[in-house]
Amino acid sequence: MNKKILIVDDDSALSEILAMTFSLMGGIDVQRAFSGEEGILKAAEYMPDLIIMDYRMPGMNGWDAAKVIKDNGKTQNIPIIGYTAWAGKDDILRGIGFGINEIVTKPLDIEVWEEKVNKYLVPS
Repeated sequence: MNKKILIVDDDSALSEILAMTFSLMGGIDVQRAFSGEEGILKAAEYMPDLIIMDYRMPGMNGWDAAKVIKDNGKTQNIPIIGYTAWAGKDDILRGIGFGINEIVTKPLDIEVWEEKVNKYLVPS
């Protein structure tokens, strides 16, 4: 059975690059959401094995969306990797406090992403 990843990012080009990268790893189905609000809905509907969440998005930012996902009994155990180019130390600590498992900074490095995805999706 394939693992499932949900990418939540308002930048459709960047989320497409990530989606293609994860799909090429094999055994991974990817869905995308383009806002924090949509990410919350898709997380509960799709029940991914991992969520990749951008920080800065119009409307609800990724950290606030992550908090809602982590506060929901149905989705609370889904690991979330946040990523951003804009967060300072306080923003990163806030994200971790909201339940984000770890945060990756932009620019994105494909090898780093493969390592992170394998960390959460491949049993040790």
